[in-house]
Amino acid sequence: PAPNAAVPGGAGVAFDWALLRGVAAKSWMLSGGLDPDNVAEAMRLTGARAVDVSSGVERERGVKDAGKIRAFVKAARLS
Repeated sequence: PAPNAAVPGGAGVAFDWALLRGVAAKSWMLSGGLDPDNVAEAMRLTGARAVDVSSGVERERGVKDAGKIRAFVKAARLS
């Protein structure tokens, strides 16, 4: 688990995505604090081609929400 996380899967905390501008020499995946409302912007700002999500698509801790998952995938594909 991430520092201060009570359960595996991260803490749902985003970081300054601008730090990734221009990073293209290696393959990488963006994760941390992503959800259906911010994934498109995160991908646009960072150039990420792959993303990971856990708590950003939960309706409550540890319980995934199918609607949020669909919204996340749709937003990521449209970015």
